[in-house]
Amino acid sequence: MNISTSLLSKFTKKEIDMLFKAVRVMGKIPAALLLGAPATQEYGRLLLVVSKKTGNAPQRNKLRRRLKDIFYKEKLFSYKKDCIFIAKNKEINNLSFDDLKLFMKKNFGKN
Repeated sequence: MNISTSLLSKFTKKEIDMLFKAVRVMGKIPAALLLGAPATQEYGRLLLVVSKKTGNAPQRNKLRRRLKDIFYKEKLFSYKKDCIFIAKNKEINNLSFDDLKLFMKKNFGKN
């Protein structure tokens, strides 16, 4: 499946509202929560919720880039799940790229 990376994190306001009503917990760690629901497209998408509690702008952007990279390169969109990744606090910045990758891959295999 050849999908543009920009499409993997694009949602309309209406889609976001519907997604939050349909999600279930896929995985949880003290620093983050991963929610998922069946995809509304032919591929899964990722919604990132990274508040200012998680750090300054460069730290938040680095986390977003890492998560999008994992989602695309590990082909997690092929599971056909729309997911919400919620970063809860600054502890998320202590996780390495490999820790984030392991968390995402482990929890996408469920359900």
